[in-house]
Amino acid sequence: MTMEKVKKAGELCFWIALFTEILLMLIDKSAYINPYEGILFRLTFALFCIKIITTKYSKTELICIAVVGGIAAISYFINTRDEAVRAVALVVACKDIDLKKMLKFIFVLTSVGVAVIFLLSVTGIYGDISFTTDFGREKIETRYCFGMGHPNAFQTMLFMLSMLFVYIYIDSIKLYNIVIVALINIASYLFTDSNTALLVMIAFILGVLLLKYCRVLRESKILYILSGILVVFLTIFSIYGSHVGRDTPVMYWIDKALNGRFQYSNIFEMARVENWTLFALPDNVEFFDQGFIRLFYWYGIIPAIVFLLGIIYLIWISYKKKDYVLLVFIVANAVFMIMEAHIISVYLLRNYLLIFMGYYWNDFLADSDKSKVHV
Repeated sequence: MTMEKVKKAGELCFWIALFTEILLMLIDKSAYINPYEGILFRLTFALFCIKIITTKYSKTELICIAVVGGIAAISYFINTRDEAVRAVALVVACKDIDLKKMLKFIFVLTSVGVAVIFLLSVTGIYGDISFTTDFGREKIETRYCFGMGHPNAFQTMLFMLSMLFVYIYIDSIKLYNIVIVALINIASYLFTDSNTALLVMIAFILGVLLLKYCRVLRESKILYILSGILVVFLTIFSIYGSHVGRDTPVMYWIDKALNGRFQYSNIFEMARVENWTLFALPDNVEFFDQGFIRLFYWYGIIPAIVFLLGIIYLIWISYKKKDYVLLVFIVANAVFMIMEAHIISVYLLRNYLLIFMGYYWNDFLADSDKSKVHV
């Protein structure tokens, strides 16, 4: 077999793995319980590894792979969570794969999957269309989930797909297209009543429009520096909140506005910063919505810092490429993590930042610069 055929075989394995990861994420969002999930996770990891084996890397790239892969491996051996090594495999395997092609693939398949789940629920074929219960707001209410188990889950998926759509097509879409995206999210909100996803979605759209039509601002180095500072601030604020919960007057007021995100995470002893370890313990399996705290709680201090450094690196990339949509995309995800842990998950394709990290992780090592995504 020629090297060209070997490379194509590796790329085929990559696309099969990506398709499977999307499918696993969609099945989780539906009412179906997947009995083969663990096996399929191992399969996608193996397929990503085949892509890696069939890809040429420089010596410096191999050193980077060894360091980050080693950290993920240590994390796995200590806490038995395999998503860290799977995430590293996905990121490394993205080399030589076109960014827009990956994002369009994810967008189309995920959109189709969400539409199928939606239609099955509204037609009464499969999945609950709504729930009537106390959603933590101290009242009984009916909210629509459209087959996804929770109203926030549906609104979040719509929010993530909307951001992906804007990123992919920003160079060709018109203002009215972006307005339509916003209106679709607002229409969904009338049924889901999911505040966070809608508010961050509106902020994302306003941020993109501001930078799209204000060239001076989107090329300002200060903007990118402030975005990096914001990510650091949100991390430090979350660390502080993991310790105090809502036990101070200021945090009580803030956490009440955040619907108890810090209070709910603080009830788990190991989720408090004073109990964090370099690599998380196997017993750290509780679910709560505060994304930054879950990141440290599930994986440990070192893996969490590696991921956050990856986010800061993407902000640097967005400045280098003048990719203002990527910048707003990153900031929106970081702000959303204060309220929701959607991207901190065993399902890799909830976290689109991994795809950007995969495309750009070796950019600073490359001999020649990649072309800009947005101009």
